[in-house]
Amino acid sequence: MSKRDVIKIGKKSYYAERNKKGQFVDVTNIGKSIKADSKKKTSKTVKPGHGHEGDLKRKR
Repeated sequence: MSKRDVIKIGKKSYYAERNKKGQFVDVTNIGKSIKADSKKKTSKTVKPGHGHEGDLKRKR
């Protein structure tokens, strides 16, 4: 996965991937990216209070 930059245009924010020349390769809306990440199953569970160390299971 390539490194992503955060670009803000007005009130909207985007993740942008660039190639070695600095040209944009892919631009993704941050909201859509976060929504897709939340739907993905977690590979690791962590104890309460250690959320920064891994993925958290959704509470339902």
